[in-house]
Amino acid sequence: MIQPWKVPHLVRGMLTFVPAVNRWRAPSRATGGSDSARYCYAVWLRHLVMLSRYGFTLQDRTVCELGPGDSIGAGIAALLGGARRYIALDAVPYSTTTDLRQMTADLAQLYESRQPIPDHDEFPGIRPRLTSYEFPRQAICDDSLQERIRLVTDAVNSGLHTANGMIAYHAPWRSVHDVAAGSLDLVFSQAVLQYVDALKDLYRSMFTWLKGGGYASHATGLGANDFAPMWNGHWAYSDREWRLVRGRREYMLNREPLSTHLRLAASAGFDILHAEPQYSHRGLARQAIARRFRSLQPDDLAACGVMLILRKPEAH
Repeated sequence: MIQPWKVPHLVRGMLTFVPAVNRWRAPSRATGGSDSARYCYAVWLRHLVMLSRYGFTLQDRTVCELGPGDSIGAGIAALLGGARRYIALDAVPYSTTTDLRQMTADLAQLYESRQPIPDHDEFPGIRPRLTSYEFPRQAICDDSLQERIRLVTDAVNSGLHTANGMIAYHAPWRSVHDVAAGSLDLVFSQAVLQYVDALKDLYRSMFTWLKGGGYASHATGLGANDFAPMWNGHWAYSDREWRLVRGRREYMLNREPLSTHLRLAASAGFDILHAEPQYSHRGLARQAIARRFRSLQPDDLAACGVMLILRKPEAH
């Protein structure tokens, strides 16, 4: 018997098989959040603060973001903070509808006034939480800020596909060859890895793209998001039910637990510098989830999110 809370999600998924409904759905897609300059500022500086603890420096680095969503604001924040080049890879070209000129101006103002990082009271859903939300002066090169603002503004004004080499935007992203091997200093993402079907391939691709000594920084959820009233309700769907819930959506939760990410990162060759799970002990009991997930270890059953910082060994 299908639990009543599953029915709306099954119906919405099945409706995507109706061509007219799916065409109507497509223009209204959005990811939420990243069209706000303060949100993007909060996301990027969290990654930078965490990475700085492990020796990462931003000045003149090439950074790549996976799944920037409604805007490339986090990447613009990285460029304003000192990065030399930014590459964005996304499944759907959401950022083409955002006013990136205004985003750049708003982010520049936040940097110029050295605004504190917006904290968990303003954005309770952003992870990780920090011990201090002060502006990270030690991680930002202040002496060339005005020149960087000018360069980034010029790049944004040139358009995402002709931006003087400073910005490269690939959406839809389809090939590992969109990024040259050994060309990146950092790959980062926010709430993205839980939606990647080919996780093994992605971890291997990130390892290939990074220079020796390069970093990966990922904050990812591991829960049900909007597909269940309980945080772990995504594990209650059978495989057949889950295929119906997905329907013809371009991407969907992969339902992989914490241990999968740790295993794939290690097998790709990464050193795991930091793995900070977020736990929840409120949710469905083991016996209430689908059979294929009942053998998960206790850590997996309780981990609803994780902050990962990885490093490619220097020798590679």
